[in-house]
Amino acid sequence: MSTITTIRRWLTRILAFTAILSYGIIIVSSPKQLKNLLDAAFDVAAEENIHHADNHMGFRRTPYHKHIHTIPRGNNTNLNDTIARNNNRTSSVRISFELHDPKNVPLQNVFNLYVKCPLGKVTVGNRKKRPTGEFRKGELPPSLIRVDDERDYNGVTRSGRVLDFTITISTNLKLLLIGDSVMIQLAQAFDELVGGQALQTRKVVWEAWRGHDGGTVVAPTRGGGVSAMWRMTGLLSKSKKGKPPANSKGGGWSDKEIDAFFTYSYPEFIGDQQQQEQRNLTIGNFDVCVFRVMHGWMLVNEITHERLVEAVELSHELLGTTTVVLMTVPFTNNVKTVQEMRKVNEINDDIREIARSWHLRENTGGVRHVLVLEYGTYYNHIIWSNARHLGYNVSHPLRAAQHVFDTEGPGLVLDRLKGAGEWEPSIPMVCSDTASLEPHRRTCNRNYLFSDGMHTCPETLVSRYAAGLACLLGCVYNGIEMNNTSANEEENVRACERECNEQFLSVAPVDESWIDTNTTLASFSG
Repeated sequence: MSTITTIRRWLTRILAFTAILSYGIIIVSSPKQLKNLLDAAFDVAAEENIHHADNHMGFRRTPYHKHIHTIPRGNNTNLNDTIARNNNRTSSVRISFELHDPKNVPLQNVFNLYVKCPLGKVTVGNRKKRPTGEFRKGELPPSLIRVDDERDYNGVTRSGRVLDFTITISTNLKLLLIGDSVMIQLAQAFDELVGGQALQTRKVVWEAWRGHDGGTVVAPTRGGGVSAMWRMTGLLSKSKKGKPPANSKGGGWSDKEIDAFFTYSYPEFIGDQQQQEQRNLTIGNFDVCVFRVMHGWMLVNEITHERLVEAVELSHELLGTTTVVLMTVPFTNNVKTVQEMRKVNEINDDIREIARSWHLRENTGGVRHVLVLEYGTYYNHIIWSNARHLGYNVSHPLRAAQHVFDTEGPGLVLDRLKGAGEWEPSIPMVCSDTASLEPHRRTCNRNYLFSDGMHTCPETLVSRYAAGLACLLGCVYNGIEMNNTSANEEENVRACERECNEQFLSVAPVDESWIDTNTTLASFSG
């Protein structure tokens, strides 16, 4: 926008404001009426500012967000059309997503062969199935389906769907998700959401052991990017190079695994459908590395500040990534005591501090951005919502600050099913009702949220996780890519990060107008 155009626009606003003020003084009979006129004048100016300053390739802010934007697309356009494929990628939408009704676009969980939530009789054992006497109906608490006029922590009242939606993602970024079986679950579903099933472009590069994914690649994704997964049982560390790989304890890895990713070849199609050319690409470096912090495989005293920082630095040194996403540690059956719960909270605080202060380091090690995905908060919101459904007297998670979870947590999540061995699951985490709890509290009918005390039911919980991840990445890659060259840019990225976590890594409702309306969502920090 030229300087002359800007001056003319502001002169027009000043003249309009002066006219309204003069009219109000002469005509309006009460101060309240005058105030309403002035408010209307400022509202018009504010709306014009939004239109001119914050219009990213047609995307507009939602009524509730500064950084999450939407754009309607025609019925004949494709989600890929919102993704720019140019190689310099200085001003484009590099990751966007759409939300759907699960009846129309279900998450089929086709790549997950083992840790699932089958409906009907609950069984244990991989080879010889043994019924536990429990049952899973596949029903959700009403508060986790849809809510009306629900007030959040900031006092904003919202209505919409909570878990009753799925997502499709389009991106030209090259993503690598690293973690244990919890991350494997998430990555397998994420691969479906970025087009691995629809495009038939997912491949198991190597197995960790027979029938279990060790390294996988979807290339190309919807939008032309890459989604890869690397099974690992400890944070990336030089000290673990050459040690036994997953599913051995310790987080072993090898150059051979990295080379298998870097040299992976996949097709890129150039041109329109009438005149398409194909060329083969290799992955080479990744843009983004997402770490699931592997509490369980790693003891709490092993998840140190130094180990977290080393993993971030190595992600660039070994994998070329310039953005790292650290997932906070959730409550699971690996958290056995109040002391361990407090230690997990300290780890999560450290993760947040590493992200907030990364740009202040003298040597960032090639990593420009460290983002926080509030996976621990997401688990809290789901567990607390289910607990309220079961009759526990706990706070509504949307109106609860972290200290509320810390205060109520020990009496809630440490209420466990008895006799389940070393890893007893929490009742408010896995049970669908309390009527089915037998007198010794050993079994209960299971909900459709968690398959056990650690793993999710992906069909229910992964869409919000995926939306949150896509939203976070948009904060640094959409529009003009943020390079953290100023404190203001960093502040904008953190505000965008916070908005994505509050909207998607929570039980905050999503607007019905976003569901199956050919509406594309993307986030922007600027």
